[in-house]
Amino acid sequence: MSQRRVSLLMLVCSLVGGVIGFLVGEVMLGKLSGEIPQWLLMGLYFGQYAFFVGLMCLIAEMISPRLNGVGWKQRYLGFSWKMLVPSTFLMVGAVALLLQLLYGSSFQQASGANNIIMVLDTSGSMQSSDPDNQLFKAAADMVQRMDNDMNIAVVTFHDQTNVLQPLTELNSQAAKDEVVKKLLQYPRTDGGTRIDLALQAGLDQLQANQMANSTVVLMSDGYSDLDVPAALAPYKQNQVIVHTVGMSQIDADGTALLQKIAAETGGSYFNVEHADQMTGIFGQIYDMSRTDRNIVSERTGATEDSMFYAITRVVSVLIIGALLGLALGLIFDNRHLAKSFTIGGAVSGLLAGLVLEMGLSSIDLLDMVVRLLACSLLAVILTLFTLFVPASTSGGASFAKRRLNTRQSPRALDAGNQSSKRFDL
Repeated sequence: MSQRRVSLLMLVCSLVGGVIGFLVGEVMLGKLSGEIPQWLLMGLYFGQYAFFVGLMCLIAEMISPRLNGVGWKQRYLGFSWKMLVPSTFLMVGAVALLLQLLYGSSFQQASGANNIIMVLDTSGSMQSSDPDNQLFKAAADMVQRMDNDMNIAVVTFHDQTNVLQPLTELNSQAAKDEVVKKLLQYPRTDGGTRIDLALQAGLDQLQANQMANSTVVLMSDGYSDLDVPAALAPYKQNQVIVHTVGMSQIDADGTALLQKIAAETGGSYFNVEHADQMTGIFGQIYDMSRTDRNIVSERTGATEDSMFYAITRVVSVLIIGALLGLALGLIFDNRHLAKSFTIGGAVSGLLAGLVLEMGLSSIDLLDMVVRLLACSLLAVILTLFTLFVPASTSGGASFAKRRLNTRQSPRALDAGNQSSKRFDL
């Protein structure tokens, strides 16, 4: 005999657990992003989320054992507590860790840049738009912030180009100080604006070394004629992102050109209203270049519209949802509930993955709301599937009871089966 049941208390408690997991996850994203690898961060994120959902579901069934039966509470509650952490935090966290490694792998685009080429405008117009030479101060600050595994090159341009710093490894503070010194002591120059030459000079630095894992930062306040498709073809072919910084109030045509360059290469355009803003903008660009993809955050750059990574994200959350359902079945030691929760978890994971893929943006508050919705869907929908997948009320529902029965005599086995009819689903 099979029955379809739903525990409203478990539904509510599961939602509470999902919200707690969301809140803890937001703290982790804020505190640990950039401090630990993304694969470890996602393992901890989904591990703790699964733990809180499992904990609250276990508490709900302890209070009102509607799904698993009074017999479970009397005989197997201790076993359920022992299974809580291994089934949720460890199992789900470990699989989430592996899925993040897949999602963050560079099948199409490197996760973070190892080479940054700064291409800086030193034309005559910069003397009026940046009288205090904030551009080079911002560039120097960016160099000081860089990790020791980074490589940096600096190209200046007006109507000619100059390689101020060939691509070099910032493997020590002395190396950083040498580049900073060149930036801060660079003299003022005059002349026009040749963005075409600037892009070619930046490309020359990359081709002389390596194109992979590279980002170009182009800053200019002017405009020049440019065959955009031809100039950007090598960048796009090698998936090199170009972030651009401009001053729209100085030259609207130049701004449009810089926006197009950024859009064509998967980069971002940053508008400067006052020269003293450039330090903060360069810091943002550096953070973007070093931020790896993770399953619960917006995907930017050349892979932003990638169907491969979109599918990978959705499938990853689907697998995590199915594992969360299986974890609940293991906690309750009930193979019928495991089947129900696993199917429900897969469906809820699919919906949560679609919400993340379609809803995440560059707006922090909106992204938090999207993650809250995804976490809530994942927690609630799987608990509803006991309405759709019936649980048997005959013996054999419990993994532990099946193991126990195999060690009993035929007479004890028969007695156990008769007894289980009173306690099993």
